[in-house]
Amino acid sequence: MGLSIVKYWRGLMIIHDISEPQKSLYVIGGSILSVLRESNEKSFDPIRLFGLLHNSNSKVSLTYFYLGLDWLYLLNAIELDGFGNIKLCS
Repeated sequence: MGLSIVKYWRGLMIIHDISEPQKSLYVIGGSILSVLRESNEKSFDPIRLFGLLHNSNSKVSLTYFYLGLDWLYLLNAIELDGFGNIKLCS
């Protein structure tokens, strides 16, 4: 069991290898922040935000999207409101 976890996390890095930059949490987080900043809305349902991210030509999987949200939350770039919607930190 431990080996499969290590193997999984070896495949996902904060800075991914140059051949697949779309899997880098920096790139994914930047794409999410761009969608949030370009909108006039104050908060987003996570699934709606995922749809908007896909419409902006960022074809990230749902798993990587949620990892990107986790990354941004740890950096205090985003927060959740009382309804579980995502918004930019002020």
